[in-house]
Amino acid sequence: MPRCFSTLALCALLALVASGCNRLNPDKAESGKKTQETLKVSVVQPTTRVIVDYEELNGRAAAVESVDVRAQVSGYLKEICFKPGANVKAGDVLFKLDDRVYAAVVAQRQADVERCAADVKSREAEVASQTADRDQALLDWNRQKELNANNATSKQALELAQTAYDRSQAGLAAAQAEFSAAQAELQAAQANLDRAQIDLDYATIKSPIDGVVSREQITVGNLVESGSTLLTSVVAVDPLYVFFDVDERTLQPFRLNVLPRLEAKGDFTVKFAIGDEPFDREAKVDFNEPRLNETTGTLEFRSVAENKPNANGTRNLLPGVRLRVLFPTSLPYEATIVPEEAIMTDQNVKYVFTVDAENNAKYTPIKLGALQDDNMRVVLAGLEPGARVITDQLLKVRDGEPVEATVVENRSTTMVIREDGTFYPNDGGEPYQDELATSEFIGEGKEAPAEIADVQAPEAAPSEAATEQSASETPQPQN
Repeated sequence: MPRCFSTLALCALLALVASGCNRLNPDKAESGKKTQETLKVSVVQPTTRVIVDYEELNGRAAAVESVDVRAQVSGYLKEICFKPGANVKAGDVLFKLDDRVYAAVVAQRQADVERCAADVKSREAEVASQTADRDQALLDWNRQKELNANNATSKQALELAQTAYDRSQAGLAAAQAEFSAAQAELQAAQANLDRAQIDLDYATIKSPIDGVVSREQITVGNLVESGSTLLTSVVAVDPLYVFFDVDERTLQPFRLNVLPRLEAKGDFTVKFAIGDEPFDREAKVDFNEPRLNETTGTLEFRSVAENKPNANGTRNLLPGVRLRVLFPTSLPYEATIVPEEAIMTDQNVKYVFTVDAENNAKYTPIKLGALQDDNMRVVLAGLEPGARVITDQLLKVRDGEPVEATVVENRSTTMVIREDGTFYPNDGGEPYQDELATSEFIGEGKEAPAEIADVQAPEAAPSEAATEQSASETPQPQN
């Protein structure tokens, strides 16, 4: 009996305490019915922009001209006349060989030419003398013929005049033959002199093209073998070729739809970049291979790009450097764009939240196009004209719930992180490095780490929103 009384007394005491708590907190029971405040969000109105779709490919730079400098005559290296890595012009002296032997040969050939020239003059005078004798003999013969016709001379005198003429004619022919032989000998001597002069000139080795010279491959005093000893190399650096390979899947629609228009306009160019730099360089395509590479299934294209020195006097491109190339896969067209950060993923469906006429959030599936350099995304389908797209507070937005929308400028505010860890703000600020940008966050278009969320996103999601999002990782449409 006492035990039962104690149990009843305990139950009564608990009921009394619960009743008192409810009287002290009358609003607790009504907390589930409390009306929440309307969520404030920023919205943008999609705009249009003329864009071209591109396929990003790997490319490489190559020199238009590259020459291995070798000597064309043998000799001992006497002097090196350039600084390695310097810019040189065609005709600049690079090396000098010991040319005394070649100079002596030139002097000897010059003497031969002078001797032959004197012989030619002598033969020419002989021809002139023989010509005068022949002319005189001809006059005597003609006079004897006239006298013989008038019976004023003997037949023997006529025959002697004719014999003298024939002899002078033969002497002239012989003199002319000797003159021709002397001229031929002079030409041969002149050719030998020219060849000796060329060898002498080759002893001074010059740059064959404009470009940048490499280091010397041999030092002074070494024997240089004609045609075999590599002395240095010269590489042309402006302009440069940009080579890239296009796969068959991309190539076929391009050849059918895009290439004819580009060729008609004469404006077939590609954009390219070095590393993570923006695609602000252009190269004009001037050649492609006539057939695909059967091993790789790609077609090689060649384009020409300028490589002028910058303000520091250096050139940004080097032959052999790897490039990123944007290959046009469409003609220019007008497309709708929205900020990349406004787009969310529902399994394999891309969607945004829009605000309808009653200021309620609306789940709107969309079809995406290419991501632009300023972190704006092309929307191919799904957005109606005049739509208002929510760009922030996306973890709190629910389909069908009312929101208070404020229209802002249609631009991306998300910071872009390049592969080298450099942050590129979209508000016009200067790029900077941050030690929090680890490899986990590397890549164009990825958001910055949570530690710098206050820099990247002005409105960070509260912890309650994060708790709600964890229960459902992606907001689902409500019926």
